[in-house]
This record gives sequence, C-alpha cells and structure tokens, in this order.
Amino acid sequence: MTWTDIWMKLFGTTEFLGLNMGFWVSMTGVALIVIVMNIVFWSMKPKI
Repeated sequence: MTWTDIWMKLFGTTEFLGLNMGFWVSMTGVALIVIVMNIVFWSMKPKI
C-alpha cells in the first residue's frame, strides 16, 4: 500500500486546489521549519 492509496481512502482525493498532496505536505514541512527557526532566532539573547 502506498501513501497515495492511504490518502485516497481517508480523503477521497489526491489533489487540493489542483495541486498534488505531496506539494502541500512538503510546503507544510517547510512552513513548520521556518516557524521553528523564527522562534529560536527571536528567543535568543543578544551577545554584547
């Protein structure tokens, strides 16, 4: 069984807004990395 089959059984489609779900999963992963990096950066104390 592939991820596409699992996704199809859960949601009934493999596309959203005309784009493949792999695109949306990767975009979500990148967005989470960016959010974590921003939290880490803005919580650091400046070295003076």
